[in-house]
Amino acid sequence: MSEKNNKKPQRKKKRRRNKKLMVSAAAFITAAVVVIFCIYYVYYETDYFLLAGVDIDGNSTYSKEYILEKSDIESGKKIFDIDRAKIKDNLEKEVYIESVRVVYVLPNRIFLDISEREEKYQVFYRSQYIIIDKNGIVLRISNDKSSLLTIESYTDIVYNVGDSIQFAGVENNKKIFDAIEYLNNEYGSDAVSAYFVDLKNSFLFETLYGTKVRIDLSEDVGYQIVFAMKIINERLNNNLTVTGLIDFTKGDSPVYIEE
Repeated sequence: MSEKNNKKPQRKKKRRRNKKLMVSAAAFITAAVVVIFCIYYVYYETDYFLLAGVDIDGNSTYSKEYILEKSDIESGKKIFDIDRAKIKDNLEKEVYIESVRVVYVLPNRIFLDISEREEKYQVFYRSQYIIIDKNGIVLRISNDKSSLLTIESYTDIVYNVGDSIQFAGVENNKKIFDAIEYLNNEYGSDAVSAYFVDLKNSFLFETLYGTKVRIDLSEDVGYQIVFAMKIINERLNNNLTVTGLIDFTKGDSPVYIEE
């Protein structure tokens, strides 16, 4: 059989394959158009995705009614027409709301998963108590002392509700809170009777023995605390007084100063 005759069946097979591909493509396009039309019809011409309600979890400070008001969620809209980023931004302006996750719940609901800031410390300054969370965010100001752990300040403070509290001379507020947490976790909440933010980036605490300890916040706070407690124990074991000051800000080694 000649080469010319061999090419004819191959061309016919190729044309059949192309025809099948065209039919398949046409069927796919038709199906896609039908699906898009159905989605369009269901979404825009029916009430199926119309917002039916909002579910809220994690709120204890603010009522559901207050959150709904501040979220500015518009009723009578389809859920996918509701701007989740705007809702998140609106709610995170509230002082006690740390973060919000906004979720579409098919077919017609919105879910707000709220993480709130919790009152952790009260900073006593100029006859007022500045209530802050664990990160130093100012939540409110009070004239009355509460049951929260109290921190007094010997240095000036700049504060605004909703912003991080600023202690003059302190480079990093987190070191203050790290020191308090370390003391409570390692020695118990009864081991320390008072906490003070001191001058020149230092932190002062008084133990139940009457010993005052001044630590340098630019150094390892955990190491300084352990070292101070070791000094106190050694002095107690040797029947020495412990009502003085252990100062880590005077040089490379701590200094014990009798009161």
